[in-house]
Amino acid sequence: MTKKKPHLVLVDGSLVAQRDTKLTAKQACFVRSLVSKDSDGKPMSLSDAYRQCYDVSRMTAKSVHERASILASQSKIRARRESLEAQSDANALRSAHSRLEFIISQLEVEAMGKGADTNSAARVRSLELLGKLADQGGSLFQDRVQHDQPRDADSIKQELEQRLSDLLTGTDSE
Repeated sequence: MTKKKPHLVLVDGSLVAQRDTKLTAKQACFVRSLVSKDSDGKPMSLSDAYRQCYDVSRMTAKSVHERASILASQSKIRARRESLEAQSDANALRSAHSRLEFIISQLEVEAMGKGADTNSAARVRSLELLGKLADQGGSLFQDRVQHDQPRDADSIKQELEQRLSDLLTGTDSE
């Protein structure tokens, strides 16, 4: 039986395996800034990340952009960024999976009638939602779509005019 290695994360958010790639404090700050989101939830630009971590008081916007691009293209910076993005994606997937498990367990409680204020409508709705959350993302319920034969615009217009005239005169031809 093999022992599973622990999943260790350093204070700067990087994995222990990433320690081999030595970054300065400013470079690590730059990478973390690139991986993070701004207040609107958008990824930070190269220039903004550079401005956040380096002194740019005597630099033009063009110089900041050039230096940020050069720094971002370095292999050790790229490797750390890709690693942190993969780690972030894995965390998001774990979080989504745990949320789904919580939702399913709560729906099962409700469907069994063990919820705080469970009634028959809530049980039926819980069962319906559980059916829609079947394994592998599929649904136990099959949606049926009916496709009518294609018709030309003139026949649709005539049918609508006939129905309107029937409604206005009070007769129903069907």
